[in-house]
Amino acid sequence: MADDALVARGVVRHYGERTPVDGVDLTLVPGQVFGLIGPNGGGKSTLLLLLAGLVTPSEGEVLFRGIPTPKLARTAQGLVGLITAEPGLYPLLTGRENLHFFGGLYGLGRGDVDARCAPLLDELELGSALDLRTATYSSGMRQKVSLARALMLRPAVLLLDEPTANLDPLSSHTLHHVVRRCADDGVAVGLATHDLHAASFICDRVAVMDRTLGPIETLEGQRQPPPEGRLHQMLREHA
Repeated sequence: MADDALVARGVVRHYGERTPVDGVDLTLVPGQVFGLIGPNGGGKSTLLLLLAGLVTPSEGEVLFRGIPTPKLARTAQGLVGLITAEPGLYPLLTGRENLHFFGGLYGLGRGDVDARCAPLLDELELGSALDLRTATYSSGMRQKVSLARALMLRPAVLLLDEPTANLDPLSSHTLHHVVRRCADDGVAVGLATHDLHAASFICDRVAVMDRTLGPIETLEGQRQPPPEGRLHQMLREHA
């Protein structure tokens, strides 16, 4: 097993009489995208919170490099990044100011943040909008800044909870490219999604999550984001 694998063993989470996650065993390995698909209310979001260390298991454990992820999350090292459908940016700050603020929480100076984000901003097509208040952003722009915020910390594990749920097709395509590139660069990625078309292209392994984890299926062939078609080109021409 890879040293940078994130491992969940017998993970259960109770909320009173409700058990959204019940006995999950899962390993996320560097260089792969693991896709979680399934119905609303099936526990995907709760599982990602457990993997990120933001929720403590009622039973079982989640370990990264042998350290329980709730303990790891308290050290604020940014080794495990989590992206949700709600980006959680400060609306009165610009995109750049948000990145500087969150980078500072992890001990990064403004120069460090700018240097780390420069290639990400090109990849995510953020451009000059970074100096506008995020209250003026579209959902796609906010999600891109949220992803840059996580990636500037150079996480070893990246968890994404429906990251394209509210995005236009072009923004979704950009995010899928970045997710696949992160895995190809050696990051262990967990992706909860309802976009089965995109998942079939970018995920290496998938499983249905409905309180418990179904059989894990390995997808064959070269993993890459879905190609752009003529409709994508039409949108770009009129952007």
